[in-house]
Amino acid sequence: MQGSNFDWLSDLSPLFKAQELWFDGSYHNQVSWMVDTPSDTPFTISCGAALLAEHVKRFRFSPSVIFRLGQVTDARGRSIFQESFLNYLQRLRLRINVKVTPEGTLLTPGQPLLIFSGPRIQAILLESAFQYLIWDSSHWATQAALVNWQNKRFTESDTHDAPTFPFNPMGWKKRAIYIGGGSEDLEAAIPAWSSFDSGNQEQNKVPSQIRRLFDGEHPLGDVWLTQSQDHHANVSSLLIDFHDFNSDKDLKVNITRFLNLYKHILLKGHPILVGNSLEYLRRRTWKHLEAFSQVDLARYPIGWYQG
Repeated sequence: MQGSNFDWLSDLSPLFKAQELWFDGSYHNQVSWMVDTPSDTPFTISCGAALLAEHVKRFRFSPSVIFRLGQVTDARGRSIFQESFLNYLQRLRLRINVKVTPEGTLLTPGQPLLIFSGPRIQAILLESAFQYLIWDSSHWATQAALVNWQNKRFTESDTHDAPTFPFNPMGWKKRAIYIGGGSEDLEAAIPAWSSFDSGNQEQNKVPSQIRRLFDGEHPLGDVWLTQSQDHHANVSSLLIDFHDFNSDKDLKVNITRFLNLYKHILLKGHPILVGNSLEYLRRRTWKHLEAFSQVDLARYPIGWYQG
């Protein structure tokens, strides 16, 4: 992968919002928050986790960055970013927790693309990275997978060689299309990004984990768990109770196994993702397409765990 050549300060709107939080004193507020997958496709292929981990390794408000921000002025020539806020940025150490599903995982509409907990200002400061690296990458991986889904191609006999790509939006798009099972460039409007302004949710409204239930290799449903349930729920029971969002009914499902979908990519601000080859991630997408090819996604059971 080529070195970074994307200007992360080309969009200063997250920094404007972060400075507002700094001055109103709410910058340290702890939130639990998630980015929903879009509802305009039958599924979303998650993508971009390794890119986010790589970005966080480089995430620093260095003296040169602080100097550049100090040169941003309004129409009267006054500095937009106040000295106290810039001092805060220079001292900043990330302390956030972020969970995502492994790249190439199939998610249904409304499921979290990203689960975040920690100081809200740090989510604001990473907003552009979440958008460009996770949201946009997942969009392009999904568009590539949809071409195969609509043409009823659910397997690939030989995995195409992975492309090289620069660390910029065109490179991230190329990477995502490959992981989604595509071989050509695509054009499609990217859905509107979910704003952080709607992110201050009650903790019990945000899942800490989702368990995908299986009978062998056949997916039976996805069960949402709160943080407390994630820590204490029975992991040996083969009978799972949950309330299905789609049918608005309580279900009891017999399973042979389950898989926890979400894994930490950032733990207290530190990237902990173990990377896989792009070829491996592409094969994961094909595996998920094949597993869900016999599933009615519109009626696929999803809901909160009930013990």
